Amino acid sequence: MGWFSKVLLPGRLRTGPTALLPARPDQKTLLAVAQLADPEATTDGDDIIAGGSRVQPPIELTGDILAKLGVPDEDRLWACRVAAEGPLPVDFFDKSLAEGIAYRLGGWSLCQGEPLDPAEDGGDPLVFLPAVPEPEEILPVLGGLLGLVEAVDAERWPEGELVDGVVHVPVRGGRVADVYAGDALVLTVEQGHRIPPVARTRWPYLTEIAVARVSPVDRTGETKAEDSGSVEIAAETAGDADAHVEDAHVEDAHAEDTHAEGAVDGGTTREDEARADLVGRAAVAVTLANGLRGIAADSRGFQLSEPADVLPGRYA
Repeated sequence: MGWFSKVLLPGRLRTGPTALLPARPDQKTLLAVAQLADPEATTDGDDIIAGGSRVQPPIELTGDILAKLGVPDEDRLWACRVAAEGPLPVDFFDKSLAEGIAYRLGGWSLCQGEPLDPAEDGGDPLVFLPAVPEPEEILPVLGGLLGLVEAVDAERWPEGELVDGVVHVPVRGGRVADVYAGDALVLTVEQGHRIPPVARTRWPYLTEIAVARVSPVDRTGETKAEDSGSVEIAAETAGDADAHVEDAHVEDAHAEDTHAEGAVDGGTTREDEARADLVGRAAVAVTLANGLRGIAADSRGFQLSEPADVLPGRYA
């Protein structure tokens, strides 16, 4: 790389989107990760084409360039820039693609000069569906996945109806179509989303799909809106997800030191609890996707084959 290219490089990478990775990934690994977001992703020379975006091959960055990019405490990283092919991809897919690659390879994401550690925000697991399911279709699949309730909280859910331990709230206003609430989790079903690349191969005839978000319920009983009206809670995962949490928790390499600083009762850290909660919610998304013939995905639209796929660094 010539002197002039090195001068321009930080500016090109800073505008991004760019994935900054701790180790140089081979093309096969990058392609496998990209295909989680777009099953039709393919190679084009040294590049990878996914969802109307081009993932460029990794470039080694050393401390001086990383300092210009605002990435602290790193001596060497590998940068994969993601460039849109033609018009900007739908719903900023190039940005989510860079974040998703960085998330799965244990790196940073860089866009418009702002370095981001994607692992700090796992987001809500999603289920992509061809249409909003009817209550009689989804309620049997939910079972005890959300945690059973004995009565409707009329103050929180004035329009709610208790059905087999689940509160059903037919919103039918704006984007949100239905809300299903248990004592641990809330499922918010939204309509009218543009179809993401991960779903396009399954339903090529659709232009819009429904999205179900799996969010936690706050232990204090307070709820807060996030993103497109999904309801967030900070709580434990319940129901059939427990077994998935245990398996993924044991497999997670980051959970080896359970006596690190910040440990809580039982020898687990808050980070361990957050990971277990995320995997538990992903288990609910995978179960719903299997029961409703949908597609389970993380918050960035990368497909989940199993609940533990939602954890950061799975391909590192």
